[in-house]
Amino acid sequence: SKMKYKQHLTENIAPEYGPEPYLAYGELDDIIRQLSSKAPASADQVSRAVSISAPPPTNARGLPTMSSAEFTDENFFSKMDSELTKVEKHTLEVVTDLRAQIREIEDELQDFDLINDQTTVDRIQAETDAIAEKFLTLEKYVNLNFMGFHKILKKHDKYCPGNPCKTFYVSRMHSQAWVRGDYSDVVVRLSAIYSALRDDTAAEESQDASQSFLRSTAKYWIKTEDISRVKYAVLRHLPVFLQKTSTGESDSQLCNSVYLENDQLELYHNRLDKTPGAIALRLRWYGSGDPDVVFVERKTHRDRWTGETSVKERFAVRCL
Repeated sequence: SKMKYKQHLTENIAPEYGPEPYLAYGELDDIIRQLSSKAPASADQVSRAVSISAPPPTNARGLPTMSSAEFTDENFFSKMDSELTKVEKHTLEVVTDLRAQIREIEDELQDFDLINDQTTVDRIQAETDAIAEKFLTLEKYVNLNFMGFHKILKKHDKYCPGNPCKTFYVSRMHSQAWVRGDYSDVVVRLSAIYSALRDDTAAEESQDASQSFLRSTAKYWIKTEDISRVKYAVLRHLPVFLQKTSTGESDSQLCNSVYLENDQLELYHNRLDKTPGAIALRLRWYGSGDPDVVFVERKTHRDRWTGETSVKERFAVRCL
């Protein structure tokens, strides 16, 4: 229920933030209650004159024909605007501070070869751990507020159907930096720091393997709100795999796939049944927008118990 969410929000406030940066869910909820309980009677559609020295007119039930409510929808909209601005401002301030802290560690690691003191290494590791935890706290903050805005907007449109606004504000949220912002650079830079502390060495990429390679994979379904925490758990032990994108290197990117099939859905059913030798044919490209390169891929399934391994083969087609 809505009250349960209000309690959930209160119980999950980060102590280092305090309640102020969070969505004022209770205040918005109070405005909605005022609006829904003081809905005016229908206004007089006939009279063309008013008096500013006489009491306002009433209808047959003695109710005012114009709203005398303390709150109007404009109060709700104004509060929504200020809350969205507040959450975005706090998010950007925290991210900016985290990036500055990461830069300090990166500068110190420039002379890492000269650091042979384990105490110094342990200190850098502890500082990096603290930055990562702050980043995870921020992501939880963003998710709590994002869900809270959705819930309070849904409640507004339910109890104040005369002025629905959820569609407008949800669209606006998705255009704001605190929702659409990509802060994966923080993850990549943290990974590089942990890699330096472990003294990792880079493996050479085989050009042949990039186009045709044996497959042995395990895939996991991770909740959106847990992605950064899982990334962090992995990068403390292994460096992230950087992929080249249109805007540089990233630890993740949008993957687009178009599977080829006949009218019997033969390839689909064979893959679903894991028939030995089942194949999948697809076109794949990465990133948003029109691709520069599209891969034509063929995946062939082999049962592991036969001693054979599944294979993915592909070639690139450059778009004109």
